[in-house]
Amino acid sequence: MYNVKISSKHQITIGKEAFEAAGLRAGDIVTVRALGPGRVEVVTMQSVLEQHAGAFDGGNEMRDTIEELRSEWD
Repeated sequence: MYNVKISSKHQITIGKEAFEAAGLRAGDIVTVRALGPGRVEVVTMQSVLEQHAGAFDGGNEMRDTIEELRSEWD
């Protein structure tokens, strides 16, 4: 566990050990979610994408749906 101070701009710096242990990289895009008083969760977008991968059956289902919607615009 690592202690950090929250800046006046609501920012924190994640220490090197925690950063590396979490598998984070400079430039990662993350989602921050409040879990309750005094608790937040930081999740990389890659993790979110992996969590939802395969949500649509078949590789073309989403493409077909988009094509149908586009054809309605014409």
